[in-house]
Amino acid sequence: MPRWYFLIVSRKFVWSAACLLFCIGLLVLWQSLPLGFYTLGLLNNEVVYDIMLDAGHGGIDPGAIGEGELYEKHYVLDIVLRMHEILTGHGYKVGLTRDHDRDVSHLVEKGTRHRRDLLGRFKLMNQARVGLSVHANSTKDSREAGALVFYLKDKYIAKIYAQMVFDELEKVQVMNVNYVVPRDTLLLLKANPPVLLVEIGFMSNPADLAKITDEQFRANVAQSLAAGILNFVWWRGGEQTES
Repeated sequence: MPRWYFLIVSRKFVWSAACLLFCIGLLVLWQSLPLGFYTLGLLNNEVVYDIMLDAGHGGIDPGAIGEGELYEKHYVLDIVLRMHEILTGHGYKVGLTRDHDRDVSHLVEKGTRHRRDLLGRFKLMNQARVGLSVHANSTKDSREAGALVFYLKDKYIAKIYAQMVFDELEKVQVMNVNYVVPRDTLLLLKANPPVLLVEIGFMSNPADLAKITDEQFRANVAQSLAAGILNFVWWRGGEQTES
């Protein structure tokens, strides 16, 4: 075959390889961002709250389910509403991702209900100076018990915040591990402000479930989480958002 034929084939191969590498690069970049490029537009929300509180799940999503059809979504909402009362009592402007039994998928137009719900909470977190999401855990091993505090890996300010919340929470609940847990895959933690996700216990553990369904325990947890947030806000020395 003539030499020019091999030159054409070689150039086609180079262009094909370059296009393939470009596509792979875009895919890697997409996966490195929380739920893709779409979330970039949710990072630029105006800050209108001092604190944003998130009660996990809601609506058709019950979250973890304890024995006797006990739903996580109800108990974490109760805790968050108690926290809201405590923190507003200290003069802070506090937002809620939900204040009754619903999800927040209505805040985002595109995607599955679950995706829109996650993005809706992410959007609201970016409207505050600091945030905290309350959940209850579940696992197949009913022996697993205790609370967990998650923060964004490699974010130093979030680790300080997490430790302050941990120190207060361990006064009222046994901790699953004796340290705050870094994560880099949880969407809410990737919001602009420092955000934590707290698992208050395991719905799959009988002892934890008995605590979670106890009103006084939930009041104690709400008080401890609010105290941790206040300690961080005071330590940080941030100004309150004007009403």
